[in-house]
Amino acid sequence: MLKFLKNMLLSLYMQYELVTCIYMFEPWEKKLINSFVLLTLSLVIFSSVVYLPSYIETFLRFVSPLPEEEGGASYTPMLHTEKMSMS
Repeated sequence: MLKFLKNMLLSLYMQYELVTCIYMFEPWEKKLINSFVLLTLSLVIFSSVVYLPSYIETFLRFVSPLPEEEGGASYTPMLHTEKMSMS
């Protein structure tokens, strides 16, 4: 099972090298390019985890009809501008 997983990962990495054409670079260039790819991917994942839920919530509040409150006041969507805490 472990050998199969290792072969699968090697196969995926070789496919990645062929698709991106980094197989023809020197080892130090491969490391540099791969570090940029990993940095970009990690920033996209981080920002998706931190910011996407609040953006989706704001969007859903904006587009979904909410029941009207007592007294006839209608709902007006407002964007939340408070900062998110990381705690």
